[in-house]
Amino acid sequence: MTPARSHAPSADRGSQGSGAAIDRAPRLLASHDAESLTAALEAHGTASAARSVAAKVLRHVFREDATTWDDDTLRALDVGGWARPFLLTMDVAPSLEIADQVPSADDTVRLLLRARDGALVEAVLIPGPARTTLCVSSQVGCARACTFCETGRLGLARQLSAGEIVDQVRIARRIWRSAGGDPALSNLVFMGMGEPFDNLAEVLRATRLLTDGRAFGLAPSRVTVSTVGVIDKLPAFFAGTRAELAVSLNAPDDRRRAAIMPIGARFPLAALREALDRTLPAGRRVLFEYVLFEGFNDAPEDANLVAEYIRGLRCRVNVIPSNPGPDPSLRPPSPDRIDAFVARLSACGVTTLVRRPRGRDVGGACGQLAGARRLAVLR
Repeated sequence: MTPARSHAPSADRGSQGSGAAIDRAPRLLASHDAESLTAALEAHGTASAARSVAAKVLRHVFREDATTWDDDTLRALDVGGWARPFLLTMDVAPSLEIADQVPSADDTVRLLLRARDGALVEAVLIPGPARTTLCVSSQVGCARACTFCETGRLGLARQLSAGEIVDQVRIARRIWRSAGGDPALSNLVFMGMGEPFDNLAEVLRATRLLTDGRAFGLAPSRVTVSTVGVIDKLPAFFAGTRAELAVSLNAPDDRRRAAIMPIGARFPLAALREALDRTLPAGRRVLFEYVLFEGFNDAPEDANLVAEYIRGLRCRVNVIPSNPGPDPSLRPPSPDRIDAFVARLSACGVTTLVRRPRGRDVGGACGQLAGARRLAVLR
């Protein structure tokens, strides 16, 4: 098993690319999008034939969720002999297995998944009346050390490969389908363990496969990638995907934001806003996540500051009452204070949604991943 580091890394550590993805990842079919699989096949045949075979393979393994992978299967897919030997070296089995599966009282399902090297990652299946959402992880642990987040206490052990990210979706989809889940899994959020922008190349490759109509076929507008505000990666993100962007704001000024999010010391709010103004493509919007803590960032005056900060930016604010985490002094406000904060934002013309906690009783809510359930399995 890959051990988590016992110390809290500095705010800059994640940007250094520490924690390499598992070495065998290129052999995982799930680590290839259509472009990279086509490029690999072109070494054995023509470009047009490679594109055709890549499409057939992606559809068979991911769209149809097929489990057979042998020469007869590839023949049945009308894959020529020039491509079959190479494809049979690819590993199509999920790279993760279920270590723990815990249902919540509100029907949320928390999944603890074990990689082939023993590393543990978590995903959360969140059913709803109109859509079903999966929250996935992008790293084993996290280097960003936000004080309200259980994952931040682990430090960064390693990156997840694109295949390991995709396989969280494959496993969750199978669980949901086998349970007769309705509605179908339609939304994906990169809000689990890790900072997605610190593993951006793998996250983008996974996102391309997940939104490919020949594979999973998720709409890009239903895939959201969250960041604490690693602003130097924004151009690469917008160039590499049509997925939605979420930014963790969580405070209306630099002093308070840096106190709970070390990234704030490196990238002040003014720099974050300037980067968004400069890089946000026309027609795109930003989802700001604002976790409310009692007596810390929940005053009506704080709402005024938030409204002023985002003025003129195409965006929405998700207000999230905090969940129990590593710092007992950070508690959720009373319902009255939450309502007053949201009312003030709305009065300022801010599109606002209160995201009610899901899966809190099994440690599956925002900021709780890598907590008690993980420790129980490790013991």
